[in-house]
Amino acid sequence: MEKDNKSERGSRRKRFSAILACALLVSVPLAALAADAEAQRVTVHLGDYHFHPDAIEVVTGRLVELTLINDDKITPHNFTLKEPNAGIDLDAAVSAGESTTLHFTPQTAGNYIFYCNKKLPFMKSHRERGMEGKLTVKPAS
Repeated sequence: MEKDNKSERGSRRKRFSAILACALLVSVPLAALAADAEAQRVTVHLGDYHFHPDAIEVVTGRLVELTLINDDKITPHNFTLKEPNAGIDLDAAVSAGESTTLHFTPQTAGNYIFYCNKKLPFMKSHRERGMEGKLTVKPAS
């Protein structure tokens, strides 16, 4: 009789463990989807000394998923926005024809300038040639 109780308890533990594992496997992707659904998605094209769009608007306290696409076939660019007090500290190089995705969560409302800091010797920098834009961070409502 005692053996039956032990094997029954063992079976219950195994079933409980299996159910718990399944619940965890389902809840983790759902949590990721929920966070993803709340992300502010922005795509910016870099090329020929410009950003398109050159004005971006987001909300404080929400994740921003920023995709950068370099449309130039030869010229590398980057995206620089250094405002650590606002929760924004970005500096990403994007080779010609490539793309990259950045994630950040702005903490402080305001207007912030982003730019490309690439420069060839003896020439104006990309920023001096007009490659800059504005990020507007609005307070969450």
